[in-house]
Amino acid sequence: MKRTKLAARYAKALFEFAKERNEVEEISKDILLIDDTFDNNPELRFTFNSPIVHSDKKAAILRDLFESRVSEPSFRYLMLILRKGRELQLDTICSEYVKIYKASKNIVTLDVFTAQPMDDAAREKIKAKVAGGTNANIELVEHLSPELIGGIVIKYNDYMMDASILNSLNKLKRELTDNTYQVSF
Repeated sequence: MKRTKLAARYAKALFEFAKERNEVEEISKDILLIDDTFDNNPELRFTFNSPIVHSDKKAAILRDLFESRVSEPSFRYLMLILRKGRELQLDTICSEYVKIYKASKNIVTLDVFTAQPMDDAAREKIKAKVAGGTNANIELVEHLSPELIGGIVIKYNDYMMDASILNSLNKLKRELTDNTYQVSF
């Protein structure tokens, strides 16, 4: 809880700074790059989370990785996080920043889980249906989950719709094994 509050404050401060400089799009791209880099490199995340690795070494790694790939304000922000000893929260800060950015642009991320890949027509139909109910721009993220057997699971914000075959089978199993009603003669 504390970690999320702290990350939200850092993310909000960066977003406000980006708005003041009219660089919201550029800094948002930088934050996504930073977040992806840490997500796709567990060794890098482990190094930054290690209290044994000195902050000078971490600063050198940040320079090598990001100084030439991100804007100057984004790089300075990374160095500030490191200087303040908040590198453990970097992933949460990035996630919070993305949430703030998407909220400002009225973007809803729609996670769709299916057993088989969907075709373009199905994607567009789902996006249109959700967009009609939310009046938002839809960002669809498709996940393949063969264990669903068939059907679809849709998640966005605090909403979840499970129309999978696996869910139907589990409901049927619960109904058949439920012994709350017993016939007495």
